[in-house]
Amino acid sequence: MKTLRISFACLILLVGQVALGYAAVPDVEGEVVPRPDGGSTSWGHSVDISGTTFIAGYTSHRGHSGGAFIMEREKKRWEVLDHFKTPDAGTMDWYGRDVALEGDIAVVSAYEHGGKRRKAGALLGGGPGLVYVYKREAKGFEEMAQLKGEGIQNDDRFGYSVDLSGNTLIAGTPFHDEEKGAVYVYQLDGKQWKQQAKLQADDAGVKNRFGWDCAIHENTIVVGAPLAAAPARLSGAAYVFKRQGDAWAQVAKVTPDDGDGGDSFGIAVDVSRSLIIVGANKDENEAKKRGSGSAYIFEIVGDAVTQEAKLTADKPQETAGFGHSVALDVNRALVGAPTTDTKANLKSGAAYAFLKVGADWVLQARVIPVKGPDEPGLPGGDNMGSAVALDGKFGRRFNFAAIGVQWDAHPDGGGDEGSVYIFDTADVDGLNIRLSVEPRGDFALTMFGDIKRTALLQNFPNPFNPETWIPYTLGDDTDVNVRIYDVEGKLMRNLDIGYQRSGRYLSREKAIYWDGRDQLGESVSSGIYFYTLKADAFSDTRRMVILK
Repeated sequence: MKTLRISFACLILLVGQVALGYAAVPDVEGEVVPRPDGGSTSWGHSVDISGTTFIAGYTSHRGHSGGAFIMEREKKRWEVLDHFKTPDAGTMDWYGRDVALEGDIAVVSAYEHGGKRRKAGALLGGGPGLVYVYKREAKGFEEMAQLKGEGIQNDDRFGYSVDLSGNTLIAGTPFHDEEKGAVYVYQLDGKQWKQQAKLQADDAGVKNRFGWDCAIHENTIVVGAPLAAAPARLSGAAYVFKRQGDAWAQVAKVTPDDGDGGDSFGIAVDVSRSLIIVGANKDENEAKKRGSGSAYIFEIVGDAVTQEAKLTADKPQETAGFGHSVALDVNRALVGAPTTDTKANLKSGAAYAFLKVGADWVLQARVIPVKGPDEPGLPGGDNMGSAVALDGKFGRRFNFAAIGVQWDAHPDGGGDEGSVYIFDTADVDGLNIRLSVEPRGDFALTMFGDIKRTALLQNFPNPFNPETWIPYTLGDDTDVNVRIYDVEGKLMRNLDIGYQRSGRYLSREKAIYWDGRDQLGESVSSGIYFYTLKADAFSDTRRMVILK
């Protein structure tokens, strides 16, 4: 394995009236995993990660020799656990176009499977598509199922997008039904995957391409339709579905506050608990830079969805494609911009790491591909950010992030074989997005300056179920107490922490923990609660939400 240095731009954060320089964010040495032997070009076209295992797909230039490698962390190295090649080489089935991984289940799509176009220059296989499901056994992953949605026809592109959460698998089919699109939902029943639902937008329009991307977390599905006219031609939309018993119901159609024609909002989507992220890689933004791109964060409360933030690059560029790929995990986000020009190099690409800071989303770092110390300069055409992924189990010792660089040249020479950059985001020397909170506004000096002060920060995660952490800082040694009240002012829990030294109590290991139970040990119900920190003469109150 070759380790390269990854450059992080030091960014300026403006929160309220306080400008905060991120000079403390260091350059880090990330792990660059080159494509293992035996694959074809464009490894990193798709990627997903779960715990200490990741999967990355490749498709080749014409989709006729695709595959996927599954790699596992062994001590300090990433080793090949399995390698799957398309069973139909030569038919341009685009095996490996999208992948998903959670726990012991891996998914690989082949959205043109079943076609017969083989002549040189053809870009599509022409088949209806197929999704392969693999399960981890004692000696690796073995094929578990081949899925094909009911009513799928040639050129529907079943499996153009896939995702997985627990025992539920979804497959986007954006060209189905006059390109109105659909998403097929499968549930694991024993050892069989059974189709549970076929989802379509309640206002489905021809050529909206609903299902271009799709994401699932527990009981919530988000589907992108980047060509929907919402409100203008090709502006795009996203749809939110929730599980109701054994059925799924659309609860919201999502569009951005500033959306307009040609944005392609919905080109990429992800969901984590009560938050969703939607990419709009052709948004021109306020700077009027064509195709600079953006991504939007929305919060789900009940069946209502409201826009929380708009994410952009620190220096938007024309045709950068910011928002082409997105990933979300509780309070962390990754956004790929694969056609960003870095320095003088065309389409070298970049990925941007964001952290939720109170009510704000802060750009923490920009990741760009660079060569080794003996090869100065940046590569062109690598398309870093072609795919991004965050481990969905926040709080693990390892919280890995994966970034696909599909046209990266192999370090030992050769063509555009591709690579995957891996970071442990729980490591302070990694992407530096391990903290669930950071100060905002006048709290900036508490975290980054020399002035010590007492402050109560927002709990994380929020909303939560069933547990949360309450971070704070102390300017002096003092006794600490936290009281939790319901909306009627009734005391639900008294957490007497005791004597604490001055310092920062921000991480899970140091923040105050609440298990969502009252004084009698009973779980409290869903709703709004307030928590008050008492530290000597200091007292402050904030709001939090439990969603069950």
